[in-house]
Amino acid sequence: MTVKRLRVRQGEATRALLISIARERFTEQGYAATSIDDIIQRAGVAKGALYHHFSGKDDLFRSVYDVVQAETVAGVMAAALTVQEPWAAVRAGLSAFLDACLEPSFRRIVVLDSVSVIQAKVWEGGAEPVELPMLRAVLTPLAVGVLPGVTVEALIHVALGGLYGAALFIARSAAPHDARHEVDAVLDTLISGLRSGLRPIA
Repeated sequence: MTVKRLRVRQGEATRALLISIARERFTEQGYAATSIDDIIQRAGVAKGALYHHFSGKDDLFRSVYDVVQAETVAGVMAAALTVQEPWAAVRAGLSAFLDACLEPSFRRIVVLDSVSVIQAKVWEGGAEPVELPMLRAVLTPLAVGVLPGVTVEALIHVALGGLYGAALFIARSAAPHDARHEVDAVLDTLISGLRSGLRPIA
């Protein structure tokens, strides 16, 4: 192994360590209460090592957010794409998302803290939130073949608002598991109502 490759691997390992430690601290304390000094002390690295990989706390938070989001998206897609029937696939994907809302990292980092730290910047910059491709993949079969007169883009944006409303309800609840069951009841009612109101397409 060359010296250059060794340095690259060491750099990747340091970056992964910083993200792992930051994830723990952001989850336990929240973004505002977590300091750069706390993270580097727990990681056992110099402050310069952190700034070599990240421009600051916001940048580090975004990297942690990306990791947590990627895990959630992968879980939702895996759950939805293993089911053939469109409605059942949607329900499976929604269940996977709501399960994620019970995970401490997702609740704190994605649902609660990201709104003030990065979400506004995502929309203002014209970037597409990572949830939209996930919803597009899961919901397109409904919009194309099951829900007449409904466009994919309108459906996924309305669904995104509903999902994050549900996520906030669960994340802010003193009894998250109970809130999760309450959201399940709402989703089942909505899906049942939509399905019963549809007429076969000639």
